[in-house]
Amino acid sequence: MKGILKGKMKIIIIAVIILVIAAVAIPKILAARQSDYAEAAPPTVELANPATGNIELKSSLIGTVEPSNFEEIYPKISGEVTSVRVKAGQRVSAGQVICTIDNKMLNTASIGVQSAQVTLSDARTAMDRAEALYASGDISTQNYEAAQNALAKAQLAYESAANDYSNQSGYSTVTASISGLVESCDIDVYDNVGPQTKLCVISGGTDKVVSFDATERITRNMKVGDKLTVEKGGTKYEGTISEISTMVDQTSGLFKVKALIGSNAALATGTSATVNVITDKVQNVMTIPADAVYYEDGKALVYTYEKGKAHKVFIEVGISDDKNIEVISGLSSSDKVIATWSSELYEGAAVNGVN
Repeated sequence: MKGILKGKMKIIIIAVIILVIAAVAIPKILAARQSDYAEAAPPTVELANPATGNIELKSSLIGTVEPSNFEEIYPKISGEVTSVRVKAGQRVSAGQVICTIDNKMLNTASIGVQSAQVTLSDARTAMDRAEALYASGDISTQNYEAAQNALAKAQLAYESAANDYSNQSGYSTVTASISGLVESCDIDVYDNVGPQTKLCVISGGTDKVVSFDATERITRNMKVGDKLTVEKGGTKYEGTISEISTMVDQTSGLFKVKALIGSNAALATGTSATVNVITDKVQNVMTIPADAVYYEDGKALVYTYEKGKAHKVFIEVGISDDKNIEVISGLSSSDKVIATWSSELYEGAAVNGVN
């Protein structure tokens, strides 16, 4: 009898334990199922129609500030500097003396003139004698013409020697060919200079330019008159492209571009500045939000919305900025593009679309 009672008590205890476990576990199971149902709810996404707009891509390049009109002065002879008449920061006039150079060739040229002058004098004397003899019939026509030719040659030789002397004399005095500001002057008395020595730089205008190098792809999207910005020390200045080289630099492989900036720009000649230019642009093209584009095996695609479903559409894209991307083909203006990025999108996925 006691054994039967003990068996019943065990059964009752086990039943109570099962009920307690069920009371705890069942609500958790139900809650988990409700959570699964909640997670399975279709995602809400924003919709956007393709628009027509412009996209511009900008790049920052390094340029050098230069005067808009300047002259680099080089001597035409080699020699020792005997005097320097200007200094950096000084304003000069066209024709003003920059420096003088001891020209070793000047003495030689002077001797050449004297020698040619003697020869010319002898030729004239010979010609006077020949004319008198020819008039009296004492010399032949051939001898008379020979005297004429000798005089002509002596005259040419004298003129050449005199021209050489004049040039050598002029080369000894170096002058400015334009009026303006002496930007630099790197010579002193007793310096030895030659035709490859830059004596000074004179800027002839109040405006300045920024010169920079650009690739062919960048210059292809530029034209004279385009605007750009020049930045230095946190200050920005507006500039206008004034010159685009059509010949590539053989050393750098780039094209030289110049932009004119106003006279109020506080930019020192020879310093560097940041030039912000448009490197690529498209106008009046179809655009969509850049976040709407996905990539699969290197191909661009978007998801469009129709009747509560997402549909995968492959597209061809062009350039993009941080907001929009150009659509070349694959969409029409009436398509509703899902603009919200979501990992739950796939072909045929259920979505809640909002405009």
